[in-house]
Amino acid sequence: MELSLSASEARLLSQLALASIRYAADDAIALAVRGLDEEQVHNDIQSLTWRGMVAADGDFLSLTPLGAAAHYACEAEELSARLVDVCTLADALEHLHPNLACGTHAVRQVAQGAWSLERARQYAVQHRPGRLE
Repeated sequence: MELSLSASEARLLSQLALASIRYAADDAIALAVRGLDEEQVHNDIQSLTWRGMVAADGDFLSLTPLGAAAHYACEAEELSARLVDVCTLADALEHLHPNLACGTHAVRQVAQGAWSLERARQYAVQHRPGRLE
């Protein structure tokens, strides 16, 4: 089963993860309030319903278990990419400002899941520049 989503499909699933959406052909207000484009949502609903990710029950749309899985997989992918960006920034800062090496190392370890936040704080305190041993 293909779980790849367009940006608008991901946004719709994100909204549905928060709560069901009232969706009637003559009621665009519920979509507009959530910042969704009526025409795009109509196309996305057709696609997502066909793929089994969204269920229509009367005038309401809700996520199916497959839709929830697709939403959280997409969210995890976005968060993973953000953590890669954090590590890349830490590397760049370390090269630009070697005196920040201790802090950027700690940030990188947390972003990679190697250290807890508490461990990183301890490391930063123990290895801060200018600390007398």
